[in-house]
Amino acid sequence: MDRFIANRITIDLDAVRHNVRFLRSLLPVHTRFTAAVKADAYGHGAVPVARAVLEAGAWGLAVATAEEAAELRDAGVEAPVLVMGPVYTEGQLVEMAGRDIEVSVVSPEMVRLLQKASKSLPALRIHIKLDTGMNRQGLLPGPEVEALMDVVRSAPSITMAGIMTHFACSSEEPDSVGWQLERFRPGVERVRREWPQVPAHAANSAATMHHPESYFDMVRCGIAVYGLSPFQGDARVEGLRPAMSRTSRVAMIKRVTTGEGVGYGLTFRPTEDHVVALVPIGYGDGVLRALSNCGEVIIRGKRRPMVGRVSMDSFAVDLGDNADMVKPGDIVTLIGSEGAANISTEEVARWAGTINYEISCAVKLRRAERVFRDEAVGTETQP
Repeated sequence: MDRFIANRITIDLDAVRHNVRFLRSLLPVHTRFTAAVKADAYGHGAVPVARAVLEAGAWGLAVATAEEAAELRDAGVEAPVLVMGPVYTEGQLVEMAGRDIEVSVVSPEMVRLLQKASKSLPALRIHIKLDTGMNRQGLLPGPEVEALMDVVRSAPSITMAGIMTHFACSSEEPDSVGWQLERFRPGVERVRREWPQVPAHAANSAATMHHPESYFDMVRCGIAVYGLSPFQGDARVEGLRPAMSRTSRVAMIKRVTTGEGVGYGLTFRPTEDHVVALVPIGYGDGVLRALSNCGEVIIRGKRRPMVGRVSMDSFAVDLGDNADMVKPGDIVTLIGSEGAANISTEEVARWAGTINYEISCAVKLRRAERVFRDEAVGTETQP
């Protein structure tokens, strides 16, 4: 069957490289840079992005799950990879060890699992994750950390490879970084009394950009790698280049007469005749329903309002006074630029009442194509 895919996500790998180089330029030369490529690189494509960040000088990669780490190894990525989330089974620990993947120990349950598996493990590198106030994943200083250290002491196959924490409010309440560091530093000192060279790491994107006191031996950047603002502001002003753009096409043009409505619930009821364009993309593709009657798109270089409810497969756009300019097949830009007009991921997030992370991670590929633009080699590819 012939396929015509109207919906396209374009990832600019040169922008990814720019962002990594920019973030690295903020760091002392001895501080390693690790890029978070979890959640399919925040919707950008884990394997192509991983290769791009490593080309730009990243030291390693961080993911959330063992499965994400295995995907990178299966693709031939040989750089250091850290699993930051829980590992649940002995089999997963054995596989991570066998594939030279580092693992964060994030809970007392993981400590017990590690102890149980220690005799059957090949060499495994672990990081202690300290909970310094986020009250999510992490071991509490004191007995929980001491129990893990006991396991490492008694298991020659286990190497202490790092100690880490995660900031709860670095982009929203900058002062919180200080008190979390006050809790983190004693834990670092405790571990280094027995493993003096163990690297420490804490900084995320926001801390990397605004809190040099948090750098330690390595930073772990996620959202900024993709050219998205950790502060939900103007990423370009902050020195970043957005990597993702998203387009669809006009499927058809409809004339809506006075008194009629548009879409489910007829929530858009014009007081005079209107012309709308139907765009064949909806919440089934990751365009949030929260954008109903408040989002905008670009068609033929002009921003135009989304009207009516976003449905699973489509939404409508009010074409206004110059509807005759728009034809079926015209490109509709949901994120990105056309001429002088631009819509950022942060702006879409504000319309939807959320954050840029959710907008990029919401991308679904079942009915779309994702292509990778690589200006460095002058190609555009679709893996």
